[in-house]
Amino acid sequence: MTENRRIFLNIVATYGRSLFALACGLFTSRWVLMALGEVDFGLYGVVAGLTTFIGFFNGLLAAAVSRFYAFSVGQARTAASRAEGLEACQKWFNSALLIHSAVPLALMVAGYPVGEWAVREWLTIPPERVEACVWVFRCVCVSCLVGMVNVPFQAMYVAKQYIAELTVYSFVTTVCNFCFVYYMVTHPGLWLAKYAAWAMALSVAPQALVAVRALFVFPECRFRRAYLWDWGRTKAICNFAGWQFFGGFGSILRSQGIAILINKYYGPAANASMAIANSIISHCNTLSGSMIGAFSPAITNACGARDYAQMRAMAYRTCKVGTLLSLLFILPMALELREVLTLWLKEPPAYAEGLAYCVCAITLIDHTAVGHMLAVNANGRIARYQAFLGTALILTLPLAWLFAALGGGVYTIGVAMILCMMACAWGRVWFARRLVGMSARHWLFHILLPLGLLTLCAGAVGLLPRLWMGPSFWRLCVTTALTEAAFVPLSWFLLLTDAERAFIRTKLNTLRAKFLP
Repeated sequence: MTENRRIFLNIVATYGRSLFALACGLFTSRWVLMALGEVDFGLYGVVAGLTTFIGFFNGLLAAAVSRFYAFSVGQARTAASRAEGLEACQKWFNSALLIHSAVPLALMVAGYPVGEWAVREWLTIPPERVEACVWVFRCVCVSCLVGMVNVPFQAMYVAKQYIAELTVYSFVTTVCNFCFVYYMVTHPGLWLAKYAAWAMALSVAPQALVAVRALFVFPECRFRRAYLWDWGRTKAICNFAGWQFFGGFGSILRSQGIAILINKYYGPAANASMAIANSIISHCNTLSGSMIGAFSPAITNACGARDYAQMRAMAYRTCKVGTLLSLLFILPMALELREVLTLWLKEPPAYAEGLAYCVCAITLIDHTAVGHMLAVNANGRIARYQAFLGTALILTLPLAWLFAALGGGVYTIGVAMILCMMACAWGRVWFARRLVGMSARHWLFHILLPLGLLTLCAGAVGLLPRLWMGPSFWRLCVTTALTEAAFVPLSWFLLLTDAERAFIRTKLNTLRAKFLP
């Protein structure tokens, strides 16, 4: 399978999975609340939240392992012999296996007694629900432990671009969860501990299957005692994860600090508005994130193979396609945001509309330079980049505090976030130009300006129904139809290169040949 075809298959699979999971999630989240009840639902969220840091830490290590795997897979393509390239991949696998076995065990030994004490003595839990909550905590701990140990195996799927296969497992678990939750809501009872056990089984079973299958499919996944104690590789993974922690910590500090700042200056109603804005954009990020996840290992593979021209081409393409997928969702919604919020919530919070516009702008700015981020991560020299990124994100807090202290309204918080995200995007472009040779001029004239022109033209077409229709559901439908009708051809002519158009034509012709006589 060619590189472009594999990327195309991965994008289609992950995009479809995200849409399906999103549709099922609209029902399952509501059914879980109905089955558990408000109290048990809240308890489940609080107890499961005790392991949030473990999940965050695991995500950083997983990203680091995936990067070194993908880089090694790329290097293997240019190695003097297949055996030499395979040996290098096996060394990275064994180093990752050691880290992801030792770290979770250490975290559990140190953290489990503290967590169980917190459930029994610290959290406010009705006495009759304490034991059930303890079992919830135990189930979540088992899920976290297995998830961390499984990372070296699952990361190999990503590095080898077997992402479509992972989507099959995700699809099956989504269907199983949908059926189980429906059973819960139709058979009332005390479901808290049972639901936690089900969630644990639904997490552990596919991960065990992934690990077993990886042992058979990937020769890189072989246990070698001599490769376990490779301090140089272990240090490289930890250093990479450590610098990513700085950038990720800045993001968490920004989001939590902004929530506290809004609460202090503008009250709980403004917090509710920000939560609504973040909820809206999370759906957009789910869809575009599927595409970014498909491109990331391919970019790192190309960097490992020293095919820097291909790496840069895919990074530029990620910027374009990622922003286009976001605009496909955001643009028609933004034109009729008030109507969307009214249909969804009936009485949306006062500041939800304005803050949603701010969050949408932040997302689009972020995606215009996301390919540069992937290219810098693939290169591996991320210390200064992550230091800059984390600092820029953290500076959102003092800037937002300054605006609020000077008497600015709640929307000035959004302005502060937009300004800092613009600084982050500029930093990505600058570091990518310096580290991997990505042209800032190419980004400006072939990505940013065409995207701006596309947004203006498609947005102008989407505003036409306002000339003869009042606010209504039907105007929302007409606006969406007109916007998308203008968006697709404009994207074709303004953003895509001749090679990209030819690739899409080939895929469409292939699909037509399969389904039409």
